[in-house]
Amino acid sequence: MSAQIKWDAPSRFVEIEGNPIPARAEVGLHKMRDGKMLRGGVFYPEGTPRGTLVLMTGYSEFIEKYFETVADFTARGFVVVMPEWRGHGLSDGDGMEPTRLHLKNFDTNLTDLEDRWAALIAPLPKPHFGLAHSMGGQISLRAVQAHPEWLTALAQCAPMHGLPIPAHLMMIARAITGFYRLLGKADRWNPLQGVAERPGDAASNNVTNDAARFMRTGTLYVTEPQLQVNGASLGWFAAADKAMADSRRVAFLNSIETPLFIASAGQEMLVDNRAHAHVLAHVQNGSGKLYANGMHELMMEKDELRQTFINDVVAFFDGLN
Repeated sequence: MSAQIKWDAPSRFVEIEGNPIPARAEVGLHKMRDGKMLRGGVFYPEGTPRGTLVLMTGYSEFIEKYFETVADFTARGFVVVMPEWRGHGLSDGDGMEPTRLHLKNFDTNLTDLEDRWAALIAPLPKPHFGLAHSMGGQISLRAVQAHPEWLTALAQCAPMHGLPIPAHLMMIARAITGFYRLLGKADRWNPLQGVAERPGDAASNNVTNDAARFMRTGTLYVTEPQLQVNGASLGWFAAADKAMADSRRVAFLNSIETPLFIASAGQEMLVDNRAHAHVLAHVQNGSGKLYANGMHELMMEKDELRQTFINDVVAFFDGLN
């Protein structure tokens, strides 16, 4: 089965040993309203699809990192479509340094999704479901608020709705960021974050308890350096901080109609689980689960945990029928 997506330009997948390209896949580029070219991937199941899963990745991630997860969902009968974010993977970015993520407005991610919806996602079989990780969780929350007709339901994995940064440090970060933005120097490395080294080693692993999956991502980074996001600019930090604050407003959350499931990691170090509880307390139809033994990347965790999470996501979608 193929929806015959019309691409604006060809693209490619990066393949390494132990991370095969899923069967029945296609890849290409779409042109955004400002001329940037962003990559997308579509993966088809055998037989008649039960619907389409819009899989939205997190900060510094890319399509190839999720090949294993794609295969899990196509095996369950879903078409999987992955719209890669600006500045990630093999998609164009806005920063002066290719490995530094930079945005002036976080909702550029939303307009990029709007620019691709009709060409990349709408032609695929309904119902359309969303599954978003980390930064993709923030983008997807804003997407269903702006476009409640897009998704039948949205599941989020450790979404970026808040950061575990003490209030006094956040005030300092905002002051530094504001100063550099006034000087027109927002596209600079964030000194509070540092620059990542690729591939990361075990000591720097704060995302998964599965060492093999962690190193697989590192191998992809060094095999194709264009996949690397090694940090974010001060401007990106300011844009993301504003988006998170805006989306935590009660009035904003009260307006979200799309059924929402939030998965939180018990060993979380990158996002604030308290923000997950806040979101669920104020959306119209929300539920959540804590995966006590999991770290931030639940879809990259050890086999039993990640399969439990995937089963829970499918059960959430099935429960809406």
